[in-house]
Amino acid sequence: MIWTAISCGALAVAAPAEAHLSINPGEVYTGALVDLVFSVPNVGDAIGIDHVTLGIPQDFELDDVEAKPGWTQSRTGQAVTWSGGRIPKGTFARFTIRGTAPSKAETVLFNVLVGDRTGKSITYRIGLDVSATGEEDAGARSLGKAALAVAILAALLALGALFVGLYVWLRPPPS
Repeated sequence: MIWTAISCGALAVAAPAEAHLSINPGEVYTGALVDLVFSVPNVGDAIGIDHVTLGIPQDFELDDVEAKPGWTQSRTGQAVTWSGGRIPKGTFARFTIRGTAPSKAETVLFNVLVGDRTGKSITYRIGLDVSATGEEDAGARSLGKAALAVAILAALLALGALFVGLYVWLRPPPS
């Protein structure tokens, strides 16, 4: 029910996410456990925003949601609503969720509905880029291999010095 309302609201009053709302990080890797932080500003609502609903994409596995002091939360399927708090005009609040990123590279869209107690609301659509797991940093890997080689060489030199020292110490005195 709430998901339908969010979807319809998104079609009726969808606003570009770039206008005010942001998500951090903006890019994640496939299958990664991530904390996503949505920064929700109140740019012009004099009454103050008192509810925020996140519509979570179906292929994002939602695990936990942030408990915010002064706000109550409810969860219905892939939607989470925080209500009862207040974001005064000219300020912002952060809302955090934790979950697992989709298993394929894509851009997923979150619907974020913000509203005040008069019923005025707006829905933002904000994208999250999901990238395939990147290649390991070849530079770091090469540096690690070089460090290992230096450590092995140092160990061999130390072992050689130990054997020379033992030979000198244990050899019979000259006659």
